Amino acid sequence: MVRFYPATHLPHSSEGFYAINNPFQTNGPKWFSEIKWLDFDMYLRMDLPGVGSDPDVVDISVDDSKKGVTIKALAPCLNINDSFPRSYDTYIGLGCHCCEISSVDNPQVTDGVLRLILSTTPIKGDDGAPGPPQQDPESTGKILQPHPGLSEGPASAYEYKQLLDGSVYVRLDMPGVSDVDINVDFVNYRLIVVGDAPTVSHDSGGRS
Repeated sequence: MVRFYPATHLPHSSEGFYAINNPFQTNGPKWFSEIKWLDFDMYLRMDLPGVGSDPDVVDISVDDSKKGVTIKALAPCLNINDSFPRSYDTYIGLGCHCCEISSVDNPQVTDGVLRLILSTTPIKGDDGAPGPPQQDPESTGKILQPHPGLSEGPASAYEYKQLLDGSVYVRLDMPGVSDVDINVDFVNYRLIVVGDAPTVSHDSGGRS
C-alpha cells in the first residue's frame, strides 16, 4: 500500500514560504491577485483555483457607485475524490475618487486565473489620476493564508486521500499552470511536481 506524507508545510527558507498564498510557489509575483493601472483602465489578475473556463460559472457585477466590482465564481468538484466544491465571493475597488467604472472588458478564466480590464471614465470636475496600485500584504512568511475571496469549500492549496485500492489521490492548486506546462516525476519514493505559469496579458511576470 502507498503511504503518502505531504511536505507542503515545510517552508522554503528560514523566512518561511516564498509566497504565503501558495506553499508550492517558488518564484514570480506573489499573492492571490495583481492590479495594474493602464492609464485610466485597471488590469486585474485574480487566482480562482479550480474555476474553469465556462463563463457561466463566473459572475462579475459593477456596484451602484461604479467604484468596484463583485466577483462570484464556482469551482466544481472535478474528480470524484475531491472533498467539496469551492465558491468565491470577493470585491475589488478602484481605490480612487477620480474616475468610475464604465465597463468590464474581456473577462476570461484560464487555468484557474481570472483576467479582466476595468475601463473607467474620469469624473467631471476631477483632474486627478488613478491612485497607485493596491499594495499586497506581506507575502513571505511562515503562516499560509487562505484565499480572501473563498466563501465555501476547502481552504488548503492541496488535499490528498488514501483510496481503498492502496493508491493515493492528490489535488494541488497551481493557478496559471496548464496541462502542458506541468511535469510529474517519482524520484526516491518522492512525488515531484513542477509547473510553470507563463506571463499572460499584462501580468508582471510568470510563476513557478
